[in-house]
Amino acid sequence: MGIIELSNINKYYYMGENALHVLKDVSLTVEKGDYLAILGPSGSGKSTLMNIIGCMDVSDGGEYYLDGESVHNAKEEELTRIRNEKIGFIFQKYHLIPTYNVLQNIVMPLLMRGLTLKEAHEHSMEIIHMLGLSDRIEHKPSELSGGQQQRVAIARALVGEPAILLADEPTGALDKNSGIEVLKLFQRLNDMGNTIVMITHDLGVAEHAKRIVKIVDGELTIQEK
Repeated sequence: MGIIELSNINKYYYMGENALHVLKDVSLTVEKGDYLAILGPSGSGKSTLMNIIGCMDVSDGGEYYLDGESVHNAKEEELTRIRNEKIGFIFQKYHLIPTYNVLQNIVMPLLMRGLTLKEAHEHSMEIIHMLGLSDRIEHKPSELSGGQQQRVAIARALVGEPAILLADEPTGALDKNSGIEVLKLFQRLNDMGNTIVMITHDLGVAEHAKRIVKIVDGELTIQEK
């Protein structure tokens, strides 16, 4: 079994008596250590698929297993635990807490798991060093460049040693050079064994992944590479 196993996933959005079929029998396997890009235009269903993979939404049919755990039958408390333990989220807009400094933002997932502040700090320092943030740990997000903020977000995603890194348009808010640096970092993280699923509308960004799956009108269509 892959680290992600989606089988015949369907999702509907209801507007009065009308049902919009957003995901149509989506099946997908992602192996441990894979680096997959899900490529699709606006309205293709890629954000809905990302929300289901990220356990932020549930399907209306089909089965989903993440790292051997059944997600499709999970209750909200279980989904919250799975999100915290299994998934490292990397968002286009970073989603850093503006009143917290770099270190405080990075240790948040560990504090949510019940580690003490001292334990969380110690556990985070290796990743902070690896991502070149050691001299920025006291800075607030507003004092950082976009590329630095995204590195903080990546560090926060990594610190809990998740089963997968789930990246939503990770270069979308960055200038070209910062975007290239983030994609180089993703390659380095994948080379270290991290499993990455990246959602993007940009073919140039998607081509940095090992595999590309296209989603069009709620259906996975062409697999490249």
